[in-house]
Amino acid sequence: MLLLQEFDVEIRDKRGCENVVADHLSRLVHEEDPLPIPEAFPDEQLLTIEVSESWYADIVSYIVSKQVPRTITRHQCDKLKKMARFYV
Repeated sequence: MLLLQEFDVEIRDKRGCENVVADHLSRLVHEEDPLPIPEAFPDEQLLTIEVSESWYADIVSYIVSKQVPRTITRHQCDKLKKMARFYV
């Protein structure tokens, strides 16, 4: 109501035979015992992501220390050096 007071709004009422949407909604059959709303969501664990190390950790280490990690391959070393150029 407070939001609508800011505007110049004119509300018109339609008779039941003219208002098709309201007529349809008033004839819907409602269940007598609706299902209770669950407190817990069973699928909330589906969107968890675990990252052990940041994607930029090797780049930052290379820029700071100028040393390549010993655990990476030659191809990964070349790629690391090329990518580090964009962050210097």
